[in-house]
Amino acid sequence: MHNDPTRIPTLLNALRDTWEGQPDLSLSALIGVLQNRGASYGTTDEELLGLLRELEAEHPALLRELPEQPVLISTEGPAHEVSMGGSTVVVRSSTNPDQMPSVWKYGAFRPVGPGRPLVVEDTEGFQHRLGVVSLVTVLDAQEAPDLAGLERGDIGGARWLVALEDGARAVLGQRLRVWRPEGRRATAREELRWSRILQCAVGEDMQIAPGGGAGPASLGRVTQIVLLEV
Repeated sequence: MHNDPTRIPTLLNALRDTWEGQPDLSLSALIGVLQNRGASYGTTDEELLGLLRELEAEHPALLRELPEQPVLISTEGPAHEVSMGGSTVVVRSSTNPDQMPSVWKYGAFRPVGPGRPLVVEDTEGFQHRLGVVSLVTVLDAQEAPDLAGLERGDIGGARWLVALEDGARAVLGQRLRVWRPEGRRATAREELRWSRILQCAVGEDMQIAPGGGAGPASLGRVTQIVLLEV
């Protein structure tokens, strides 16, 4: 019943949880997000509760354990984009896209959410302090396009980390950045134009059709693929 006052705490708690997941939004901006998802004057309380919970699941206020889907965590001080999925962590600089991403296996992490420090322990017991969380995003891997045969115009905002057999790492998005180790400390970086991904699967050579109509180019055998963004 619409005049049942016991429904109000449930709705307010859901609104609080959703807002705490995206504290950078003003209340009016959050209402705008809900309106973009179908909320209106005629929306029932049950429908609004469903929208709030859907939004909170995408940007949780507190994450105690990783869901089955990959997670992207944005931090400040220092600014990082931290991708976690399976047992793998990929750390990218938010301010310097030319910096080679770090990749390692994690063993544990503290409960995380906006305003909390991101502390992740690797499998050797070392604790990585990766800044203060500004946003947690649970990715829907099904929204990412298939890599095989992918045209550059169809990639949207998706990004992947591709690890290669020779120790090289690539971040594939609208641009393709590749870092290759040179000796023990030096790293060579190149940025490639591409028009189509011809082949990219673990155990196979990563092959692209370069932009400008040149012939196929092979980047090396793929050892790991990690979804970073969708």
